[in-house]
Amino acid sequence: MSMIDRRALAAGLGLGLAGAGSSARAYPREYRTTDPQIPIVAEVRPNVVPPNQTIETSRDPYRRMTAPVLLNRQGPYYFVVDTGANQSVVCQEIATALALAPGPILPLHGVADVEDTPTVMVPDVKIGSTVDKDVLMPVLPRAAIGADGILGLDRLRNQRLKLDFQHHRLDIQRSHFAVLPPFTSSVSGRQRSGQLTIVDADLAGIRVSAFLDSGAERTIGNPALLELAVLRNPTNKFYEVPVISVTGKTLPGKVAVLPVLRLGSVRLVDIAITFADLHVFQIWGLRGPAVLVGMDALSVFDSVTLDFGRAEVWFELAPR
Repeated sequence: MSMIDRRALAAGLGLGLAGAGSSARAYPREYRTTDPQIPIVAEVRPNVVPPNQTIETSRDPYRRMTAPVLLNRQGPYYFVVDTGANQSVVCQEIATALALAPGPILPLHGVADVEDTPTVMVPDVKIGSTVDKDVLMPVLPRAAIGADGILGLDRLRNQRLKLDFQHHRLDIQRSHFAVLPPFTSSVSGRQRSGQLTIVDADLAGIRVSAFLDSGAERTIGNPALLELAVLRNPTNKFYEVPVISVTGKTLPGKVAVLPVLRLGSVRLVDIAITFADLHVFQIWGLRGPAVLVGMDALSVFDSVTLDFGRAEVWFELAPR
């Protein structure tokens, strides 16, 4: 039996782009989708772009994108950019080295459960040219995070975040109108618990609520999606794997390769989906089919832009 967690999962399963959708044949009506061929077009809007904050990034060993962060004018420390985390986290080793003042014990919601977690008060946190004062951060061991810390949505709210995989760069701007670049698909979303939900998405013909989680190594579906996926693909092979949270708790999971994940006009084919009853699905009240889209899917694009203010996501592919 293989082991997986937010940082690793069995590799070697195919992922690519397709132009055709999947059939909704023999499926409950409420989960059918017409899956039309939607052309990717350029959309022109008033261009009132403020100056960029550009942060050079690197890939951590688990393929997630990391960004340099200064704590108390020291560092840089490399934090995983995690659009699936509401709260930024610092590792215990750095908190100890900087002698950060302890804060209260607070509950920290992970993918698997909620645990009481120690916190520290960071007098100043600098990300790019932005400095936040007196930031309370939960503390976890570096081995659990796989990096120096986690950069969550509490530091990115009302911002426009561009994950530039081609140039290993993170661009942070205030939310704004902009011109849609060539070879880019724009997908509408809605805000839910700080995250962006893509409203026009389906997996193998099953309509889903899709969240973009740049802190997850792999794409994960909830039990409601698993139940329908088994009905839709009865001959498909599902392999049992344990899923491990950053808090250390293990959940049972299953992994399978499904034909098509569609996000607006973008289609990913032969994508490996892990299914598990994650705590975050319960927190967000997602009882219907839902999926967290991880780095295995996001990193096939040249860039992915999340505009939290305008509830919009851009997927960019180079002409090649």
